[in-house]
Amino acid sequence: MEKRDTLGGRIQAGRKAAGLSQEALGERLGVSRQAVSKWEADAAVPELENLIAMSRIFGVTIGALLGVEPPAGGAAPGEGRPEDGAPDAAEAVPTTPTHQLTDRELAAAEAIAEKYLAVQSRRSRRWKIAAGAAGIVLVLGVLLSGVLLWSQLQSTQRELEATEYAVEQKIQSAAGKFSDILDEKDIIFHNFVIQVTDYDLSEETLKLRVSAQAKTWDEGTTGAFTAVLSNGRQFRAEALQQAGTFSVQDWELPMDGEISLSAALTTAGTSVSRPLATLSNSCRPKDFRLDVSGSWGNVSHSGLDPLYVELKELRFTIQGSPNSWIDWPATFAAPTPTGLDLCFYRNGSAVPELVLPLSDALSQWQETHQVERNNPVVDRASFDLSPGDTLVSTLRIQDDHSDTLWYVLDAFRNQNGMFSDCAVSAEARNTWQPGQSIAPLVS
Repeated sequence: MEKRDTLGGRIQAGRKAAGLSQEALGERLGVSRQAVSKWEADAAVPELENLIAMSRIFGVTIGALLGVEPPAGGAAPGEGRPEDGAPDAAEAVPTTPTHQLTDRELAAAEAIAEKYLAVQSRRSRRWKIAAGAAGIVLVLGVLLSGVLLWSQLQSTQRELEATEYAVEQKIQSAAGKFSDILDEKDIIFHNFVIQVTDYDLSEETLKLRVSAQAKTWDEGTTGAFTAVLSNGRQFRAEALQQAGTFSVQDWELPMDGEISLSAALTTAGTSVSRPLATLSNSCRPKDFRLDVSGSWGNVSHSGLDPLYVELKELRFTIQGSPNSWIDWPATFAAPTPTGLDLCFYRNGSAVPELVLPLSDALSQWQETHQVERNNPVVDRASFDLSPGDTLVSTLRIQDDHSDTLWYVLDAFRNQNGMFSDCAVSAEARNTWQPGQSIAPLVS
C-alpha cells in the first residue's frame, strides 16, 4: 500500500514500526482505540501532549512527526531499527505524558506547530496550483488524477484547521494560567474587614473601622489606608499593627455615593498599595434613613364651608435602612426606631395640631426588624378645613441616633370649597419638614 505523507500516515507508520496495535498505542497515551484510528485517518488531530508522547514512542522528533523536519538519518517515523545494543525507542522514553507541559516544552511545541502551519500553508498553495492543473487534465480526460488531488487538498485543509485550533487552545490555556499567577502575586492581604460603625446625618459624616491581615510583614512594616470620594477628594489614615493585622478605628469620612478604599504596606522603604473595595450607593445620607411607606386607605369629605374630612384605614410599613441589608464588602450601622407618632400639621405650621402616639406598633421591631400597621378601627382622624386651609398627615419617627424622620402619608387642601387630595412625590414624602408649606409636596 502506498504510504500517505500526512500526519495520520506518519502516525500509522510510526505505530506499526513500533510493533503496536491501535489499541496498544491508545493505552500508552491514555486514549481510546477509536481516537487513534481517527488520527491515522486524518479525521482528527492529536493534542500537543499526545504528539509529544508519540514522538517519544516512535523515537522521532515532533517536527519529523509533523512533517516539518527531516527524520534523523533520513528515515521516516518508525523506519529502520536501533543499532545493536541500543535500547528500543518504545522502552527508552516514557510512553505517556506524566506531567503537564513545562513552559519550555509548550513554547517549543508551539514553535514547531507554527512551523507546521507555515509548511502546510505553502503546501496548500502548491496543492491549489496542482488542482488548477488537474482541471486542465480533467478536460483532457484524466478524471482520476483530479479526484485524488482534490481529496488530498481537502485532507490537508482539515488537518490545518484542526492544528490551528489545538494551538489556539494551548495558548489560551497558558495565558489563563499566567493570569492566575499574576492575580495571586497581586494579593498582599489574606483578608480584610470594613465596618461603618457610626454616622451623623446632621453633619453628613460616617465613621469607619478597617482592618486587613497582611500576607508578609515584619515588625518594621507600616501600613496606611486611603479613601477616594466620587469627586476625587482623598483621605488617608495611618494604620496600627498587631501581629500582621493593620487597622484603623473611628476613621471619619464625609458621606458620599462612592468611597473607594485601598491599603498600602511599607517595608524597608519599599511600598506596595492595593485596592480593597468600593462602597457604592450605600454611604449617602438617604442610605442611613429608615425605609417607610404608607397612606390612608379611606379618605372621605362632606360639606362646603368648612369641609369635613374623615381619615380611616391607616396603613404603613417601617423597615431597616437600605444599607442595613448589606453584608459585603462592608457592614453598616443602622438606625433603630425608638419613637413613633401620627402627626397632623395645618397651614405650614411647625407645630402639629394633633399627635396620636403609635409606640405600641414598635414592639414588632424587636422580633422582625420591621413594623407593619393596618388597623382600620383604631387609626382614624377627622378635621374641618376652611377655604384655603391645608393639612399634612405624617408619621414622626425617632431613632437611636437622635434623628427624627417625618414621612408624609397624605396632604389635603380646601380650594374655595373644593376638596383636593394632593399627589405627593416619592422624594417629597421623605424630605418634607414641619414649617414647610404644602407646595413642595405636590409632584
